[in-house]
Formats: sequence, C-alpha cells, structure tokens
Amino acid sequence: MSENATTILTVDELVTMQRPFDVEVAPDGETIVYVVRPVSREEEHWRSSLWIVPFMEGEARQFTSGLWHDREPRWSPDGGWIAFLSDRAERGKTSVYLIPRNGGEALRVFDQAGEIDNLSWSPDGRFLAFLMVEPETEEEKQRRERRDDARVWDADWKYRRLWLLDVRTRAARVVSPERVQVWAYAWAPDSARLALAVSGTPRVDDVFRVTSVALLDIESGEYRELFTMRGVAEDLVWSADGEWLAYRGPLGRVVHGEAVFRRRVRGGEAECLTAGYRGTVEHLGPYRQGEALVVVGYEGLDARVYRLEWDGEQRLLCPRTTGSWHGRVSGSGDGTRWAGVWSDAEHVPDVWCWRVSNDISLGDTTLQRRTHLHPEIEAKLCPARSIEWTSDPGVTVQGLLVLPRDGTAKPPYPLVVQIHGGPTSQWANEFVASWHDWAQPLASRGCAVLLPNPRGSTGRGTQWINALFGDVGGGEYRDVVSGVEALVAAGLADPFRLGVSGWSWGGYLTAWTITQTDRFRAAFMGAGLCNLISDNNLGDIPSANLSYFERSPSEDPEPYWDRSPIRYVQRVRTPVLIAHGEDDERVSVCESIQFYRALQILEKPCQLVTYPREKHGFEERNHQRDLLTRILQWFAQHLDLEAPERVTMATTAPSASG
Repeated sequence: MSENATTILTVDELVTMQRPFDVEVAPDGETIVYVVRPVSREEEHWRSSLWIVPFMEGEARQFTSGLWHDREPRWSPDGGWIAFLSDRAERGKTSVYLIPRNGGEALRVFDQAGEIDNLSWSPDGRFLAFLMVEPETEEEKQRRERRDDARVWDADWKYRRLWLLDVRTRAARVVSPERVQVWAYAWAPDSARLALAVSGTPRVDDVFRVTSVALLDIESGEYRELFTMRGVAEDLVWSADGEWLAYRGPLGRVVHGEAVFRRRVRGGEAECLTAGYRGTVEHLGPYRQGEALVVVGYEGLDARVYRLEWDGEQRLLCPRTTGSWHGRVSGSGDGTRWAGVWSDAEHVPDVWCWRVSNDISLGDTTLQRRTHLHPEIEAKLCPARSIEWTSDPGVTVQGLLVLPRDGTAKPPYPLVVQIHGGPTSQWANEFVASWHDWAQPLASRGCAVLLPNPRGSTGRGTQWINALFGDVGGGEYRDVVSGVEALVAAGLADPFRLGVSGWSWGGYLTAWTITQTDRFRAAFMGAGLCNLISDNNLGDIPSANLSYFERSPSEDPEPYWDRSPIRYVQRVRTPVLIAHGEDDERVSVCESIQFYRALQILEKPCQLVTYPREKHGFEERNHQRDLLTRILQWFAQHLDLEAPERVTMATTAPSASG
C-alpha cells in the first residue's frame, strides 16, 4: 500500500471539496460570475459565495464573504449590477440582494424572506422576477407553536407563486393567480408579458401529469392558458420577435424533456425542432436574446453545445465535444463569448470559457480553463474510457469504464458495477467521485468500476429512453450483466470478485439483480425500492410509473409485483449493504426496511444503515463521510481489496430465536 498511498482519493477530500455552479457571463462578455459551494454542509444551513473571474485573462477572486448561502447571481441587462439570493438576513430563508459590478455592500431589496428561487431580470432592467412559496400565516405559526398542528393531506397547500420587484421603487407584488403552482417562467422580449409553466397543485407528481403554459400581462393582470401538455414545459424561451415559445418536453411515453418544441404564442400545434436527434437534450436557453436557441445535448457519454435555429437547423456552438457540461451554459449579449462548468472522468468540475468563431471545427482548441479548484484531487484521478458491448442480439450498450492506475494493480481486477438512478438518467463522461459516485475512489484502491447506460437511459434518443415500457427489470438487467461478462471475457474483470451497486433506481436494479443471479460477491443498495407496489403509494411521484406500466398498481398490481425484488428475496445469496435517508420523500425509507427485514428473517447476509434528516440526496458532511466510508469498507472486505478502509463488518443480524 505504501506505493499507492499518495494516489488514493481520501474520503475527507471528497466530502469537503468545493464545486462551482451557476455560471453567468456579463452582457459585455468581460467578466464571469459564479457560485462556489462545498459538496456537503457541516452545520444546519449551507454556506456558499459568489466569485468573479475575467473572461480570458486574470485570476478569480471571491466576491462575497461565504458566511451565508449566496446563490443565483444574475447580471442586470446593462451589466452594472448583480442580483442574487442570500439568507444573510435570516438563516435558512432567502431574500433578494443587489451588489454593484465592481463590488461593495450588498443591498437587500426585498423585505420578505422565505423559499425563493428562479431569480431573473426583465429585459428592460425594470423588474426582478422570482418564485416564492407562500409563507406561513400568523395563525399557522401560532398553531405550530402550540403544537396544534394536525396536517390534513392534500389540503391547505402552499403554492409557489411569481413575484415582481420594481428595482427602482423596491415595491414588490405577487402576480400569478391564487391556487396556481408556478414551476417555471420566462420573460417576453417586450418585458410586458411572461410565459408560465403551471399546474393546479404543488404536488411534485403534477410534473408527470397534464400541465399548462399560460400567458400573464404584468400591467393588466390578464392571465390566459395557451396550451396543455403531458409533463412540464421546461426551459421556456421566447423568440426575439415575441411570436414563438420554445421549451423541452417528452417525445414518447416516458415523461422526460428530451426534445425541443416550438409553439406560436397566438396558438397552434407543437412543432418538434429536434425530431430524429440521436441524443437527449438536457438544457435549453436563448441565443442573442432569442434570435436562436442554445442546446446542451448528450450524445452517448459526451455533451455537445449547439446553436438551434427556430426552423430546426442546428450547428455546433462549442469546440469541445467530449466531457460534460454541468447544467446550462451562459453567453454574452452578442453571443460571442460563452462559459459553463465542465468536467470529464479525469478532470474535476471547473469554469471553462470559449469564444465563438464563424467556423467551429472539431479540432478547435479555443476553450480555456478559468478556475482550477482542486488540482490535488485531479492528480489522483484514475484513467477512464467509454466502452460498448452487445447485450441481446442487435442491442449495443454503452458505458464508462474506470480502471486502476498503472502500477497499482494488475488485471484481472476486482470489478464493481454501479447502476445510475432515474431510470431516465445516464452515466456521462464526467467527474465520478463523491458520496453518490464512488467509481474513482474505488479505482484508486485497485478496483475497476463499470458505469453502464442500459435501456431506459438518456443520451441515445427517444426509443432508448422508452425501451423499458412493459419490461422493467428485463432488458436493463441483461444490459448490465452482459457488460460485466464482457469485461470478464476480456480478462479485465476477476470473475470471483464482482460487486454490484446503485442509488435510487440503481438501488432498485441492484436489489433486482441479486434476486436473479448469484454472480456477485457483494452488493450495495442505496435509497432503493424493493416493492414496486408499496413504492408507488409511499413515494411523491406515483404517476412516474405510468411511463413504464400501462396502468397503476391500484388497477393492475400483478405487473408491478412480478418485477419487485421482494417477491424473490428467498433467492438472494449475495451479502448486501443497504443505506437510506430517513426523511426521503422520493423513495420511502420503508422500502429499505422492508427488504432488510425480509433478508433478516431468512438469515441472509445483510446490513441496514439509516441516516436521520437526510432526504433522497445526502447533504450533511458526517453522513456523506460515513456513507462513502461504509461503501468502500464493504467492497474492500468482500472483494478482497487492499484498501485502508478494509475492516470486518457485521452483516446478518441475530435471528429472533437467538
């Protein structure tokens, strides 16, 4: 281990690292503002700070103190001010602030605080708009303090409503109707109207059902529905002439915004601008105030940035065609300068920028790195490459393979396959080292890691996304296992030291896998579901299942029960570590408890760990540290890795008679 010690990614490095977010290029293109935030929080509330860096030359500098949770920086149209959200007035509750471009004291311009997000300027610079959840009333506060706080489900909802703040007078008012949930909005070029994506309730489940796009006149208050659709209109964008609206939405049965559509504001049918696109659109924005559109799409494991015309013509906008853009990209007012957060499997996320020329070729090298937050971590990253293999006849599957460094281990390697969540998600060519993505920390300890994109994943068009309908746990399971067998056949994976793991839907597929095969020596199931019927009724998005099943389990339970791991739990031979957040609303912790109890009763090797206060994604530093350490310990023990975390962990709880 001494030879390898300096190349091992430590748990503390990964749970304390800083990440950049929310990059914004100034209208004149000279300066970039962005947020820096740690990946975990030590205290009750987050801390983050605004940073700025010159576009092409010069060092980055911290712009706000980092004592509070400063986020969502937005340049004023004239470039003189930065608006942002912060909880500096009341920790945990957000308000709106302005700070001059050259620095100085931040001015609070909104006299309320609460759950606020989606901050934006009107094109004429007169207003700031944002979404705010209706605050607690005085009567509700008094009842809560008296503990007279019985909750009636699906009643007394708190709606997310649209507010306008007059920057000059500081007068603010709510402008969206009562009892309408606003999920997103976009300013019209004339600054007199807004398009709103709305539903009738604040339930998250509404985003998988029929929603509306409405038009709001800010002076008269006139509000009218433009059209309805299945799913939510994501990333609304107006055309520069105010005649069209573009948005992301689903093309197939699965509700996922993988395609770009346009509609006339005056009325008419939706027209798909990306029909036949071989990838998946993940972000949509305006180019030069709506003259055209900017698309971040994933094609296989890599991201592309395109300029998309309103007639559907697209051309490459960014010279880099490998790696991943984390979120949207931001451009200057004239569309010649762009920036975003980029990484690949061998580089940490940092701010990168580029100039747009008239002729972008794939060999262009104009992309420049503007931050370098963690060179010490980047120096330890292991090599990775994209791979393909054959699953069912005629079915080619793609994935990312992360291997140990030369000299630290020799093939055949112990192998862990990590299955992504979703299932409408993917493993991209990106930084995979965190409490949630454990490929790099395992590889630095001598273990190969396969990150597969089975059927149902994004990045390969609508047909691939929709391939799970009526076949949950079928083709996707075969896609994963065939990838492992291909690496065994190639001499890269040790057939006697194989592990399987995943989080969320990946946790489900992990549980399903160990009920279908005893090929694996160890498994980790994170925030997963074992019973598709109970999960449907305990989670917050039951309508998502209608993307994959013809009817709900209340109408037809058998297809759900047939693909539930709990039904086949007696087959499990693989030791399994199970972890879950106790406040998870997406996948109830009851799913993990249910699987654990069934395994325990059958005296199968298992261990369950739950984390107070955590939801579907973990935030607290000690919990991230504990979880990642346990995962590394589990696989070190069962796959015989010479890792510093290697210990003997208890697995099976005593039986009731013991």
